[in-house]
Amino acid sequence: MPEEKTITSMSQEHRKILPPKEFSKKAYIKSEEESNKIYEESIKDPAAFWAEKAKQLHWFKPWDTVFAWDKKKTEFTWF
Repeated sequence: MPEEKTITSMSQEHRKILPPKEFSKKAYIKSEEESNKIYEESIKDPAAFWAEKAKQLHWFKPWDTVFAWDKKKTEFTWF
């Protein structure tokens, strides 16, 4: 019989440990709902999402293309 090469975790954690309300009030993302909304926006249209986020930064030269994918070279470039 071949030797098993994987480890199976028998432990499972299902609790949610929420931050204190004062911490959440000062946080950039204030709730799990807000985090989920941001995540969904990023999945739905990644290029538009990251273009919007990039507008929050100072650029010496504005970008021409948010995202490019060369499938032949398997090469990805952002900004």
